[in-house]
Amino acid sequence: MNRHLPPLLAAALITVSPGLAAHDDFAATFAAKAKADINFAQLMQIMQRATSMILDGILAENKEMTVLGAHLLDAHPAPAQGPGAAMVPEQREAFKNVMPAYDKVFHSATERLSVAASQGQWPQAYADYREIMDACMACHETWRPHALSRQQTAGKR
Repeated sequence: MNRHLPPLLAAALITVSPGLAAHDDFAATFAAKAKADINFAQLMQIMQRATSMILDGILAENKEMTVLGAHLLDAHPAPAQGPGAAMVPEQREAFKNVMPAYDKVFHSATERLSVAASQGQWPQAYADYREIMDACMACHETWRPHALSRQQTAGKR
């Protein structure tokens, strides 16, 4: 992957985020998600498994596996403590403020991937998968330096 793409994508997301999704829409979406007794690191483990399932499905041209993986990404539970709890306190508000942009890009690509896979359009499904992974990596590269360690969040649910 181009090492400059994730920071560029992150910058683009931050720049266009007001036009992508209103903060209130994200807050409502987050509030509507099923809350789970998991921390943010555990959520990321679920997301990683879902992306692996999608890739395996695409490689095998298995529509059901690909769509199920995309559904798991799209319908993932939310940590009960909220999206900012995994960040150091001084970065929590900033993290919560950019999440609507990541969320919009991420979920629209997931929806497109499901449609493409359902129709057997594997090159398009793979392009949508790459868009999802680019958004994931942009977020990780931007926010990982501000994340609490796994030891600090292990007992927080």
